[in-house]
Amino acid sequence: MRHGRRRITWKGTALVVGAVTAGCALVTYLPQDAGVEAPFIVEGEVGETLDLTYAKLTVTEVRVADTLTGLSEAAAAGGTFIVVDATWRALQGQTSFGGAEVTDQQGRRFWPTNLAGCSTSASAQPGYAWRTTYCFDVPRDALAGATVRLARGGQSEDHAGQRRDAVAVIDLGITPSEVDTLWEAEETVTPEAPGYAPASAGGSEG
Repeated sequence: MRHGRRRITWKGTALVVGAVTAGCALVTYLPQDAGVEAPFIVEGEVGETLDLTYAKLTVTEVRVADTLTGLSEAAAAGGTFIVVDATWRALQGQTSFGGAEVTDQQGRRFWPTNLAGCSTSASAQPGYAWRTTYCFDVPRDALAGATVRLARGGQSEDHAGQRRDAVAVIDLGITPSEVDTLWEAEETVTPEAPGYAPASAGGSEG
């Protein structure tokens, strides 16, 4: 028995091509929803434990210093150092935490330094609290209202490594009335070496 052959007519081909072209136009020209790729921000304050699903994070202390000292070096700030002590507790296996930055009220971003033993990243295993210290060199006008952003995804200009992931944003609690005193004080901080924190360390379980 003979079967008729399916014919691809010019008209049918034009429709298919037209549909594909229209689809490309939609992808190209319709605005994309930036919220689809946005990270999930978990806000908190110093001393509060934040649940990021993959880890629990506590910023335990914030200090301001003009000089950092380590085992073999001392470093003077170009502006002033914001020193952030944090404790990570991994929840889903050994986890590296590569994102750390301070943001001021003008939207400027400052990444951590590794001077004098300060950390730029951390790594933790489940069942252990891992203590680390981040140090950020910032200008005077960045102090008031500054926040620190910490995450497992590394920092980058567009936060590409943090898309659709939980990110902690902690208010450092520096008020405008405190800026002059903090800036003028001659304080030296010796960052603790990264290591396991006591079981009781970590602030409130918020």
